[in-house]
Amino acid sequence: MADRSAVGRPDVIETDASSSFVCDYVAGVNRVLALPPYLVVDNIGRNVEVWRFQPGEPEPAARARYDRTSYPGDPIASLLDVDIHAAFLHRDGRELLAINHYGRVRGFELPAASARLQPLWECQLLGDTERIVMAGDCCITSSPRGEFTDDLPRPGIFLFAPIAAARRPASGHAGRPACAQALADWGVIDALAVSPSADRLAVSAGQQLGIFSLTSSDAGLRLGECLWEAALSFACQWLHFDETGCLWTGGHHVSPAPAGDESEAGRGGRVDAYAADSGSRQFTAVLPDATTWGYGADPIVPAAHCRQLYVLGGDASLHVVDGATGRCRQLYEPSAPPDNAAAALGIGHATLLNGRIYAGFSRGGFRLWRYDLGPAQCGAGPRAAAGP
Repeated sequence: MADRSAVGRPDVIETDASSSFVCDYVAGVNRVLALPPYLVVDNIGRNVEVWRFQPGEPEPAARARYDRTSYPGDPIASLLDVDIHAAFLHRDGRELLAINHYGRVRGFELPAASARLQPLWECQLLGDTERIVMAGDCCITSSPRGEFTDDLPRPGIFLFAPIAAARRPASGHAGRPACAQALADWGVIDALAVSPSADRLAVSAGQQLGIFSLTSSDAGLRLGECLWEAALSFACQWLHFDETGCLWTGGHHVSPAPAGDESEAGRGGRVDAYAADSGSRQFTAVLPDATTWGYGADPIVPAAHCRQLYVLGGDASLHVVDGATGRCRQLYEPSAPPDNAAAALGIGHATLLNGRIYAGFSRGGFRLWRYDLGPAQCGAGPRAAAGP
């Protein structure tokens, strides 16, 4: 049983919800992504913020935002235009790539020259792909689902040619790099991860997990043979390769979601770790029931070498799973919303930057929850091996 002792409550930080267009939708945050030294914050239907931090400082040294739309007069299309599904640092950190619901990739120069971000170039992937990873200059996406986009729903994954050849000035027509479909027989893909050496791709679809070899060339990526597969005891939503050669998997208990409430898609669940080369299970642990699952959620945040796994609760509580023993304890108490209903916060997203966890919720308002971690919680040093 998890240790429920806690050390305090998180700080709540207001984001900048200003925008050049009007979209009266639910107030919340769709993504929080750490790209050191930057933190990317997606304010639903308003803007995308980029906060730049100095090492060790709790407050950002500079903040910039992108708050324009390609669909003036259409509130929902504008919301999806700034609905960020993934973001990456590119060109040695001198460029930010932001990919929206429509699959539009926008390139921004870093550090930002002013408080208003302007894209330098754009290119076009497939629309409504929830999970996107990069290997070199190439994107790999999960299955297009066809919501609010001209791209039809299709199973499997899509491997794209290098984006450099498809870049077009932001004021012109965005080019689309060639892509190849793979793993169509796997159905809808829920999670993806690329190994640090970019020669392995982990894929999950429901309770099915596999690792494939991955090769790259000037022409793009090629998916090779399946190195191993595993059947999971949970619905996998999260994959992560660590620095020691382990693949970490996380997901919720298999249960139907109540109609109309994706934040209740699953409860609790497990996290397992496998040797990336052999597929032997190295670790398993139970996740707290409060874990905030839901479509596109990011509730698990690994520390260095996965010595700790931080788990965000749907009530804004924060838990930590010991990466060696599997013991779980609560670090921060819930931060109850005004009506005291934990589900009111919606789908959660969390990330780790400079020893602090930052989290946002899809119905939690235009604000972030910040959890300060002590030095012992930041995962220094290699992870001890743990048996199943």
